[in-house]
Amino acid sequence: MRPRHIRSTALLVVALLGGCSLRAPVPSAALAVGSQLELTRDLRVPPRRWSVYFQEGEARRFGGIDSWRGYCELKVHGPKPQPQTIEAGVFEVTASDQYIDRTASREIHVAASAPVQLALGERRDWNYVTELALASSTQPDIRAFTCPRRQEARLGRFMSLAETRAAVGTYLKLKPASAIGVEQ
Repeated sequence: MRPRHIRSTALLVVALLGGCSLRAPVPSAALAVGSQLELTRDLRVPPRRWSVYFQEGEARRFGGIDSWRGYCELKVHGPKPQPQTIEAGVFEVTASDQYIDRTASREIHVAASAPVQLALGERRDWNYVTELALASSTQPDIRAFTCPRRQEARLGRFMSLAETRAAVGTYLKLKPASAIGVEQ
C-alpha cells in the first residue's frame, strides 16, 4: 500500500471506531421525576378529544399544529362525550422518558436526477419524543405531557427546556427538580 492509502485507511478506521457522530451530545432535556408543571389557567378539552396541544405559546386543536415544528400535548384519561376542564394547578412528574418514535417516519423522495437520488438515498424522519407522566391529588384525570419533534432520522434531537417553554407559553410553568443535567 502506498502511504496515502495507509493514511486514508487509518482515518477511516478512527472515524468508524470513534462513533462518527454528526451531532454533539447534549444534556438531557427531559424533566426528572419530582419536577413540576404548573398550569396557570383552566383549559378546556373539546368533546371526544383527550388532549390540548401547544405550539408557539398558544393552545390549539391538533388540526392547527405544524407537526414539522416542535409542539407539546397535555393528555387526559380518555375522551368523553362532553367537554372536560383541566383546572389550573400543579402536577408532579412521576416518570420521565425520551424515545424515538420510528413509526411516524415516512419516505421523502428528493426531486432530483436519478444519479443524485441514488447518491442521496431516501430521507426518513422520526419523532424525537419527550414524555412525562403526571400526577395530581386534585385532578386524577391528567395523564401525561408529551413534546414530539419531527426531524431527520439519526440527526435529530429532543426539544430543549427552552423550546418546550416557548411551545407552551404562559399556559404552563416548567419547574425542574434540579438544574443539573437539564439543558435550559
